[in-house]
Amino acid sequence: MLGTNPRDENAYDVVVVGGGPAGSTAATFLVRQGLRVAVFEREAFPRFHVGESLLPANLPIFDRLGCHQALQQTGLMEKRGVTIFDEYEHRGTMTVQFPRLPFQPDSSYQVVRASFDDFLLHHAAASGASVYRQHTVTAARHDPDQVVLQVTAAQGGTREVRTQVLVDASGRSTFLGTQFGRREPLPDLGKVSLFAHFRNVRRDPTIPEGNARLYLIPQGWMWWFSFADGTDSIGCVLHAQVVKARTGSIEALFDEVLATSPRVTAGLVDAERISLVQPVANFSYRITPCVGDRYLAIGDAAGFIDPIFSTGVYLAMRSGELAADAIGEAFRAHDFRAHRFHAYDKYLRRGTAPFLPFIERFYDPEFLDTFVSQRAPTWLRLPVVWVLSGAAFDYRSLWRSLWLRFGLAIFFAIVHIHKVIRWTKGRTVASRRSW
Repeated sequence: MLGTNPRDENAYDVVVVGGGPAGSTAATFLVRQGLRVAVFEREAFPRFHVGESLLPANLPIFDRLGCHQALQQTGLMEKRGVTIFDEYEHRGTMTVQFPRLPFQPDSSYQVVRASFDDFLLHHAAASGASVYRQHTVTAARHDPDQVVLQVTAAQGGTREVRTQVLVDASGRSTFLGTQFGRREPLPDLGKVSLFAHFRNVRRDPTIPEGNARLYLIPQGWMWWFSFADGTDSIGCVLHAQVVKARTGSIEALFDEVLATSPRVTAGLVDAERISLVQPVANFSYRITPCVGDRYLAIGDAAGFIDPIFSTGVYLAMRSGELAADAIGEAFRAHDFRAHRFHAYDKYLRRGTAPFLPFIERFYDPEFLDTFVSQRAPTWLRLPVVWVLSGAAFDYRSLWRSLWLRFGLAIFFAIVHIHKVIRWTKGRTVASRRSW
């Protein structure tokens, strides 16, 4: 299927811009289809990155990539569920365990993204992709029969690279997103994350060590992820307006927010912060459409949603896999027009759609009354847990789709009842999405 000269270092079948989980996943699957692939990553790996908690739906992708066993040998913290501590309205503590399903396991991992991303990019190179680190794609020009890129190396020098298909995996910088599509912000989901890594923390012995821990606090919410190397990631998500209103340092704001949680404060008594406090803007958006002639966007370059349910890495890797399938079909048909990739765009939108209502409603008090309630039966939460484990992305079978839709309809009907109850009792029903 090779359409380019293997001796020409400036001509490829597919060029992937970005070497994160989306880009490295796409590159590996593309190489396996006999395509000549280059990955241009502007940063030096390993590098610090947010998004350290994976979903059970990630694990079958590792299997299909052929790297799962090697990944396990790097040392990973197993994650079997999520524990939510309500330190805002004091609903109590609720733990959700991931269910074992026929198509995915009942556990996942907490990963240090610096080493995890580096592992996946190494795997893409070992699979046959040409990987160029610290190389920035600065411009792209579409000719009738190819895409021509300008690539600049960190040590200087710019060269012209030609490709049949361009994959934008550049993350939230959306290298080509606004050139081919429209960047649509998702209302009321403009947030800012602050996070850092710690060592010598006191991990809560009352819950499974690998569980993701979420803390509901007045200013927003916090996370606590534990890693196998003994370090921990602790962060908070605040509305952007809260951060903009502050005049002090990011570190001072971070410490102030951590202090609002009694449980986190107790865990950090002897802890040492071993990284800078990292600010990350979480302004949710989507690129529509995320395909064009000889072009597809994957991962955050196709859209980004609030990180509350740790969907980022899964959506990045799954979109990379789907894009590779679509590109392979395009090469077999010798047709690289946008319409060839519309099925990928549609599948991606349909797959991410179930997550959005939960992200939006998570900030509504009646949703938390239902989901965090210790009186809620397991069957009521199960459809929600399906979505949160990533199982809802590929709901191809009719029975699974109908069961999921019916279960979610019941859940949200009860959410509405809780809203009425709150209103009749004079309790706030205002959403915290916009604080």
